[in-house]
Formats: sequence, C-alpha cells, structure tokens
Amino acid sequence: MKRYLITALLSALIIAGGCAKESDLPNPTGKGSVRAINAIPTSPNINFLIEERLISQVSFKAPTSSSTWDDLDYTFNFSVLFPGETEATRVASQYIDVVADTDYSMLITGALDAPDITVWESGIREWAGDETVYEVRIGHASSSLGPVDFYILDPGTAPAAGGQVATVSFTEASTAREFEAAEKIFVLTAAGDPSTILFQSQPITPLATSSYLVIAFDTDANDVGPVSMVLNNTTQGTTGRLVDANDSATGRFFHASFNAPDVDIYVEDPLVAPLVAGHTFGDITTDRDISSGSLPVTYTAAGNVGSILAEFTRAVAVGGRYNFYFTRNVDGEDVVTSATLDRRSIETLARISVANTAANFPVVDLYIVPSGEPIDERFLVLPSLRTQSTPILISLAAGDYDVYLTEEDEENIYLGPEPLTLQLGDVVEAIVYDTVDPNVPRWFIVPPL
Repeated sequence: MKRYLITALLSALIIAGGCAKESDLPNPTGKGSVRAINAIPTSPNINFLIEERLISQVSFKAPTSSSTWDDLDYTFNFSVLFPGETEATRVASQYIDVVADTDYSMLITGALDAPDITVWESGIREWAGDETVYEVRIGHASSSLGPVDFYILDPGTAPAAGGQVATVSFTEASTAREFEAAEKIFVLTAAGDPSTILFQSQPITPLATSSYLVIAFDTDANDVGPVSMVLNNTTQGTTGRLVDANDSATGRFFHASFNAPDVDIYVEDPLVAPLVAGHTFGDITTDRDISSGSLPVTYTAAGNVGSILAEFTRAVAVGGRYNFYFTRNVDGEDVVTSATLDRRSIETLARISVANTAANFPVVDLYIVPSGEPIDERFLVLPSLRTQSTPILISLAAGDYDVYLTEEDEENIYLGPEPLTLQLGDVVEAIVYDTVDPNVPRWFIVPPL
C-alpha cells in the first residue's frame, strides 16, 4: 500500500508541476505581420529567418510576402552565403516585440557583410469590404537620392509645392494616407522642388480596401530611368514594378549572320531613317532608345530600302532593355531573335551569359574548366547550347578558366582552350560566331557598355 501511495504522490507532483509551467507560458492576444525589404543593389538573395527558422529569401527590390506571428518577442536574423563558404553567415539581427495588429517592414541597407536594419511600423487596417478608399505610404530605400516629395495626382496634373502627400529621406517611411480609389499618377520629385520630377508613373487605379507601400529604390543596370519604384499591396500580398511614363526602352543590335550583307535597321513604319546604318557582321551597337509597345523592326540591305532581309513586330515594355541578334538559321534564312538579359552585378558572384549564333554549329556543349585542367563531365556547364536560343546566364566563382566548345554529347573539341578571367561582380556576355572555316567557331566576349 505504501508503494502505491508514493507513486500516486509523485504523479500528483508531476501534474502540478506541468500545470505551473504551462501557466508561465506567454499568452498571445493577437498577431502582427512582418516582411523584409532588400535595398542593397549588389546583394545576392539574403536569408530571412525568425530565430533559426527560414521564412524566405529576400531579393533586391522584391519585398517578401508578409508573414504573421503571435504578439510575442522575436529575434529576426539575416544571413548570406559568401564566396568560398559552404554555410551562410549571419550578418544582422533585429529584435522585435510584436504588437497585435501592427505591420513591421525590415529595410536592409548598407554593406552586405554588416547591413543596417531599419524597421518601419504601421497599423494593420481591417477592411470591411465596402469602402471606396485605399491607403498608401511611401518608403525611401534609395541611398543615391536625397529627400523626396511624393504626390498622388490626377492624370495630366503637374506637381505643385505644398501638394505632396509626404516628404521622406533615405530609410524613412511616411504614415498612411487615405484616398478615393480612382485613376491617378504617382509622382516623385526632389524635396521642395516640384519642377524636378524624378519619377512619374503611368496612370494606375489602386484597388479600394487595400493598403499600399510604395518604395523608391536605387537603380541597377537593368533600369533605364534614375529611380526604380515598387508598389507593394500589403493587404493582398502582391508586389510589382511601377513603370515610369517618361522612360523609353533600349535595344542593342548584334550582326551575327556570317554570309549576310551589311544591313540598315529601321524601327518605324514607314521606313524613313535607319536607327542603325551600315551594320556589318560582328558589329555590336550600344543601347539605342526604341519605342515601347508594338515595335515594327525591319532589316534591309545597307543603302537599299527596297531590299528587305527581315521584318517583324516585337512587344516592347517601357523601361525594358533588349538585345536583337541578326543570325542565319540552318535553312539559310536570316532571322532576328530578341532577349532581355539580367545585367545586375552581384558582389558575391561572377556571371556570364552565352548566346550561340553559329549556323554551322547548331548545337554545341559548353565546358568552362579551371585554367589548365582537362574537360570532363564535371565542367559541362551548358549541354546542348542551340543556335538562336535565348542567351543562358551562368553563375561562377571568381577565377581563371578555360572555355571549350565540343560536339553535343561528345568530347570532340571544336574550340578551346579560350582563356576566361572572372572577378566577383562581373556580368559578362559571350557569343559563339561562325568563321570563314566552317569547322571552327569563334568565341567572343562582348565589350561592356
């Protein structure tokens, strides 16, 4: 009997102790939301964690979706995979005591190895669903801009002093303002100077019953204008780039058809004046301004507007940067392919894009091996690289390499070794050309802009 009594007493103590511990646990009363915003132009994706748990990765100019958490205290961590390392390194931490119904945006700025974290707070608005208004904040994430004024205007209206929605400086965000849902333009000017327009959106109609965060970022090599603007609907969890109505698009033209004549290139209808004249094999232009929308493109023999070699229409986005490649296909026809390349420099990587334009080598394998080493399957970086396909972007470590082109699925070498030296942050374009010898292609590095 005594034995059973001791067991019962121990059980009671364990239950009582468990109840005591449970009562000491935090008791959340609601939830808040958090997101991260990467404003470092040359950064790779940054890992965003709550304590040691990965929430998501944060790309430059791409705010993460909001995630909701109980109104308790947390440490949010940020880590980066640096060159030569196998595990990500923690570079920053941010403690937040989450308050119910509060939204937290953590802005990442400064140096990648020791970034600054700025927290923007705002109340989470609960929409009934029958409102006719939206609310908007402006966030300043551009280290290259000074203070700015933000306007929301009717289309066709110019900004005027005193009419701004908010004035913010780098790392600041405004409080929310409410507006009726109607067609508007978003305008950014230098602070106190409405005549210096830095950005003017095309007309847009924000959705009623939505909360918006508009963010100004630094530009990168993919941008045409002086500032990049992103619209984040924090209610619906969607993000998109705002288009600057004053931006053009650009085209860079490559003559890569070995047996074709010199050409003139028109981007108009009717043909009046060529955008590029006397374009010879191997020529590569700088970026040229082109019109957005449905763009008519015509290639003629140089100096002979009646001799049309290729004509087509391309859909061109405002602010887009396009490459146009004039090549000859395996059927002996001259064709033009177009592509948009990611030109942004990333400080922890070297990147190279490769385009095959050689009609005599419709399919090749591409090897990039450490300098002096033989080719083998470990270094086959682009199998079945086809002519006239979209250029393919490869990320590599910095270093000295040899490039080889071989027969598809074989190590029969067409070309190589060709030396290639890459530094961190490099963005290199390469082209495979035909040559006079139909059995030997040419490897060519495109001059940087």
